[in-house]
Amino acid sequence: MKPFRALFAALLACSVSITASAAELLLTLRSPESPTDKRQIYINAALRLALDKTLASHGPYKLLSSPPMNKQRALLSARQKTHPNLMIMTGASEAHETGLLAPVRFPLMLGATGYRVCFVSPQSQQAVAQASTLDELRNKFSILQGLGWSDVPVLRDNGFHVIEGAGYEALFRMVARGRADLFCRSVLEVQAEAQAQAQPGLLLDRSFALVYDMPQFIYTHRDNTAVIERLTLGLQQAHADGSLQALMRKHLLPSLQLVELSKRRIHHLRTAPPPDIDFEYRSYSLDLLKER
Repeated sequence: MKPFRALFAALLACSVSITASAAELLLTLRSPESPTDKRQIYINAALRLALDKTLASHGPYKLLSSPPMNKQRALLSARQKTHPNLMIMTGASEAHETGLLAPVRFPLMLGATGYRVCFVSPQSQQAVAQASTLDELRNKFSILQGLGWSDVPVLRDNGFHVIEGAGYEALFRMVARGRADLFCRSVLEVQAEAQAQAQPGLLLDRSFALVYDMPQFIYTHRDNTAVIERLTLGLQQAHADGSLQALMRKHLLPSLQLVELSKRRIHHLRTAPPPDIDFEYRSYSLDLLKER
């Protein structure tokens, strides 16, 4: 009987282990596009925070990393369910195209992506600094953006001449070499990029900032309802106890100190309401003009 009991105990332990493993939620987070790409750091940290907030209620999780890919490839992978619960930060217009993606119903970026400062080409630096009105900026200077980025239609709708380029690191080289006048970046990203992409000719404009409603959300395949509900709940809890705002401010502070928004001319742009977003997101936005 003892060998039988030992075998039974081993099988039971194996069964428990398999059951526990099966209950573990798998999430795939985007990897950086290059060794110098820091854009995912806050996003992935905030998702981990949301998952940790829901450990007791929803159980364990395991994070996977996707292969490096640009946003267009990542959106296609999410639509095709290439990776388990692949999470993509993007604008609603980009996610709306096929109807296969659904958002986590919380504005993870707390409005920070709507504050933009720009890298400027050496040839245009002085003229840009002297442009005192929005009309001067949009009538005289070109703005570089990534191919298919959410900012492209916003800037074009506001009268800017937008040039689209491919390859994250190539965009910095393009503006440094004068192939476009401006390359505007979120204040959440710009400090890390100024360090990582430092090169001859790459200058940070100090004269103005653009502010516009630029909501971005975490999207995944619409079939992934369990992870959408869990992350929505976790982010709400993290916001309610202040830990999400603290995380955002930790990541924002170096850039806010660098760009000094209070010393810039602030130009507000108009935007259309994001498609398929039927929940209030603006109330969660931080006023970065008052942040220090």
